[in-house]
Amino acid sequence: MIKAIFFDLDGTLTLMNQEEFMKNYVGLLAPRFKSLLSPEKFAKQLSRSTEVMIKQPQEGKTNLQVFIADFTKGTGLTYNTLWPIFEAFYATDFPALSYLVKINQHGKEAVTSALEGGYKVAIAANPVMPLLAIEERIRWAGLTPQMFQVIPSIESFHFCKPHIGFYRELAQNLELDPSECLMVGNHPVEDLVAQEIGMKTFYVGDTMEGIKTTYTGDLADLAQRIIARDL
Repeated sequence: MIKAIFFDLDGTLTLMNQEEFMKNYVGLLAPRFKSLLSPEKFAKQLSRSTEVMIKQPQEGKTNLQVFIADFTKGTGLTYNTLWPIFEAFYATDFPALSYLVKINQHGKEAVTSALEGGYKVAIAANPVMPLLAIEERIRWAGLTPQMFQVIPSIESFHFCKPHIGFYRELAQNLELDPSECLMVGNHPVEDLVAQEIGMKTFYVGDTMEGIKTTYTGDLADLAQRIIARDL
């Protein structure tokens, strides 16, 4: 029996050109570090440390700890120097990127239906940004952070997508077995990998051959299934 529904953000609750967004994101972030690193050096290190965080989780360490350790190794800069700059960026500059993001018109309908249906609801965006930034992205979806019982972030989670540890951690935060959870997302790998630990999945991405998922459709279809208790 499904007791919780997890919603991806980018490409699911919000719509965007990922490449365009990342270009503008780095272009806005890099100048914050110009007194410490050239834009080219910063962009390269940001990419590398993010990749390490995603692909090489370390037992007992948060994503932030893994990211900062690699960034420090590559630049010689410490947490106390780096993180306040990142935090200032997310607090003041990051919201300006909202113009690159569109609301999925059926996102609020699906989330509201889940809440009204008595399901526990969580965000399942990749926890590669601080909570402040992910809460901002939730608002870009026309929703509020208070609607979600769990919001994974770089500070609090220990795994990233597509590691199955991310999905285990999500379920554990709600004190549920993975089999009691439904993952909703548009990525055929990062989101559907949740099936490996027994989660059901609702795929809202592009039609592709060989996709293995419990359900397929759009968020309007999901809302109808929730209302009909057909999950």
